Amino acid sequence: MSLSLQIIETIEQLKEMAELEADIWGTTPIPLHQTLTVAKNGGIVIGAYVDGKLVGFVYSFPGMQNGEVYLCSHMMGIAASFRDQGIGYRLKMRQAEEARRLGYRSIRWTYDPLQSRNGYLNLVKLGAVGIEYVENCYGEMDDALNGQLPSDRFIVEWRLDERPNRTWNPAKGLVVLEAEATTDGLWRPVLKDIDETATPFLLIAIPLDFSQLKERSLSLALEWRLATRSLFARLLAEGWVAIHAMRREGEPVMHYIWGRRNKWLGEKGESDEA
Repeated sequence: MSLSLQIIETIEQLKEMAELEADIWGTTPIPLHQTLTVAKNGGIVIGAYVDGKLVGFVYSFPGMQNGEVYLCSHMMGIAASFRDQGIGYRLKMRQAEEARRLGYRSIRWTYDPLQSRNGYLNLVKLGAVGIEYVENCYGEMDDALNGQLPSDRFIVEWRLDERPNRTWNPAKGLVVLEAEATTDGLWRPVLKDIDETATPFLLIAIPLDFSQLKERSLSLALEWRLATRSLFARLLAEGWVAIHAMRREGEPVMHYIWGRRNKWLGEKGESDEA
């Protein structure tokens, strides 16, 4: 596969991006006048092309919170037949390159924390950190990927000028949420009663294929949504952040690794393995 990454900024390119967006999510795409304005005013829009055809994109624009300017990465989409081929990672790395060139020091974005593929990309491959949790972030969504459940989201931060050491000691981690097999071959969340102050790391399971679980049992998918919502929000309020993720071959779950915020997001972002 011969892949090329290109800055998207013309009306013709943005029309092609809108068509791909509609195909991926099955909804009305972002208006052309909006994407064009972003591309011309400090935003970064990048397309992934195979044999001259657009197969993926990332769309981002300037954001600011508490006086800090950052790049807000709003949307990344990959055509179904080109997923799991590393295109998302390459788009994000090119986005980081362009962001640095324009003077951004960090990128923030949201994603559904129950989508393990996205979680692994964001926290493990890129090195972002889950810093906030927003309940029903976008309200009711009726697209193919998000419909029928509250649109809860992680907010992650990717600090571009820092590469913290993400090593951690599994022996010092405690499982807070685990998966238990059901009689019909699915998995339900089980909260463990542990002393969270006695460990530097917490492990929290999510289904490896949440979309498939949702197709088979919407009620069980909602159970996972509500269980993780309550736990993630509480841990963030208590000073934990999501720092990494772990997948073991043959297991039906991925585990998020959580660490203390003051150790992993210090004033300069230094990490500290306990």
